[in-house]
Amino acid sequence: MTTVELPGCTPEPLMGYLKALGVFRLVAEQADPSAALAWTGGVAHLTSKLDREGLSAFFLNDYRPTPILAPWNGGSGFYEGGSGPLKAIESSAAVRLNDYRDAIKRARQIVPKAKPKDDDKNSLLVRCRAELPDAVVPWLDVCFVLGEERTSFFPLLGTGGNDGRLDFTNNFFQRLADVVPFTDGQPRPDSGRFLQSALFGDQAKELVSLGDDAIGQFNPGGIGGANAVQGRFEAGSRVNPWDFVLMVEGTLLFAGSVARRMGSAGGGKAVFPFSVESVAVGYGSATASEETTDGSRAELWLPLWGEPAGLAEIRHLFAEGRAQLGRRQAKNAVEFALAVNLLGVSRGVTAFSRYGFLKRNGLAFLAAPLGRVPVTPRPYARLLDDPPLTAWVDQLRRACREKDKTPARYQTALRQIDRAMFEFANRSEVGNDAKYLTAVLAAVGRAERTLAGGLAFCKEKYIRPLHGLSPQWLDQADDGTAEFRLAAAVAGVRGEGDAVGPVRAYLEEVEVTKFVAWSPGSTSAVWSARPVAVNLAAVFRRRQMEAFRAGVAGTPVASARPAPLADVLAFLAGDTDDEKLGDLLWGLVCLDWPAVENRQPETADAPVVPFEFGLPRLVVGPLGLVEGRTRWFFGDTPEPTTPDPDIFHALASGRPDAVGTAVDRAARRLKSGGRLAHGYRNRRQAGKSLAVVSLFPAVSLHAAMLLPHRGDDQHTIANTVLYPPETQE
Repeated sequence: MTTVELPGCTPEPLMGYLKALGVFRLVAEQADPSAALAWTGGVAHLTSKLDREGLSAFFLNDYRPTPILAPWNGGSGFYEGGSGPLKAIESSAAVRLNDYRDAIKRARQIVPKAKPKDDDKNSLLVRCRAELPDAVVPWLDVCFVLGEERTSFFPLLGTGGNDGRLDFTNNFFQRLADVVPFTDGQPRPDSGRFLQSALFGDQAKELVSLGDDAIGQFNPGGIGGANAVQGRFEAGSRVNPWDFVLMVEGTLLFAGSVARRMGSAGGGKAVFPFSVESVAVGYGSATASEETTDGSRAELWLPLWGEPAGLAEIRHLFAEGRAQLGRRQAKNAVEFALAVNLLGVSRGVTAFSRYGFLKRNGLAFLAAPLGRVPVTPRPYARLLDDPPLTAWVDQLRRACREKDKTPARYQTALRQIDRAMFEFANRSEVGNDAKYLTAVLAAVGRAERTLAGGLAFCKEKYIRPLHGLSPQWLDQADDGTAEFRLAAAVAGVRGEGDAVGPVRAYLEEVEVTKFVAWSPGSTSAVWSARPVAVNLAAVFRRRQMEAFRAGVAGTPVASARPAPLADVLAFLAGDTDDEKLGDLLWGLVCLDWPAVENRQPETADAPVVPFEFGLPRLVVGPLGLVEGRTRWFFGDTPEPTTPDPDIFHALASGRPDAVGTAVDRAARRLKSGGRLAHGYRNRRQAGKSLAVVSLFPAVSLHAAMLLPHRGDDQHTIANTVLYPPETQE
């Protein structure tokens, strides 16, 4: 066995990939059944009993072309115009073309006198599949699939072997005539040099005149046009005939199938190998128009494998031709990339070369290379296959399908989710998954916030609030930042029974029970297009109001996942990214919080607590302070306190003395409970103004009241802003 490197067969462009498949298939079927193919070093490697010279001799002297016919197309040579190349094969005497002549003869018996249209065309497709020789069937299977409701065409071959007016089969006849003698004898002139160039990339192609013929969508760089070559404003296409012949032969390793969905009652939908819906992410020229049928036909993800594989293995790989995401097949480019991360593809594949059939040359579609995606195991990708998330994204995607009728803000929200998911799947680095999962969660939060502002759109498109995400997001998407911990802390605020509900009800118009449903007109939702600090303060104020009306002691801010006090103080000091915090908050409220276990953050060094924050914070809820001899300690049974809304109304007033007024009122409330604030020399002075001047904006202090911290951080605050218990008398 000899391994021959094929530098002329590379994963990009699409023509190079298909050439490699064509060379491999033909050698394995006609010369050496033990042949194997692998992709290493960016080129194809063929292992067989043929060395370089033997491989060339096989194609020049022994290669038997596969019957490639499309009698359903007007430009196929079976009707008016363009019939010369087909008749040349019919009248040939070469033994190598026996199967071809037999297939044409059989096709002549079933084709109508004029080009078929609509129902007549479908009837002809059925007859072709039933009556043409077996040698033609692989080509038919890669061209179309006869479904229960309609015929589907593989985007690899346009609309059944043609792309617009360019008929691939007729061009195959012509290119075949350039390299294969139609009478037994010596090969065609220049065929050997063309072959050397096609297989090995030899510079001999510069010594011959390449044909100015059409290449179609398979090689965007070879179609010519403006600025295609130096020294000329415009150039025609340059086609090596062996490139075209081997490329078309390579398409036969693909085969369409019909996958039945939704049980036996559902219809059949055509599923072509490694073909998915286009999503315009992951490449620099991506535009929203490329997600429509007018701008894109589909995407094709072609597998690359590093170890030699035989024809049976490769046939099996392409026969399945799918990537599994959980229990379902990947439907679009983003899901395919995630399936690659979860090894939902056949083992042995090292990467995928991604192509989009995009409108790039006027109205013509081209197979544009969109990059490679390595097969990198990323177990955390399972979070992105979370059933509530996938169902919700699918709803949003269906709603955005009609680009012209969907408001841009919803399309932008979906595109940001797709982009974040694809970046998670397609990055080169290993590890650091949490950073990218955080970006996905933030994009999900922005989308949920966008939908919450358009309940009429949600009702029309049947989009529900996102709910029930796995609690694993809290651990696996935690990027270690204060923003994530603070967002999780606020999102985990569950409320006090029916009196003061979970914090989500204060962000958007929803009813939160066992399920979450839109509740238009809800008076609790106060979040709006304002800075995050202003919105957090508004949520706190609304919760305080509802707690006061319900007779609840204080304002409920206890959380299943409180944040370290240092994070709260970082927010107060303006050291956090508030936009990120807000996005993550909207994403994290979508978790299944009843299933989240309560957990306290790890104990850290006590931070320096600002006096103007600490004093009001002690009276947000019931006090849990136990007197020691020299220090205050956290108690398990908080003492009820009489709510005093005026403390926080002062912060919300916007007056210049807002902070000082709030601190003074908090100090008087604490004094009434037997706790004396620093700043008073003795109890006789208690009740007078402390004359506090703060560097922190009142709205930031107000917002910080909502941020849950650890329960035992209360004693850290108390020991900072209060006199020790021994001095209270």
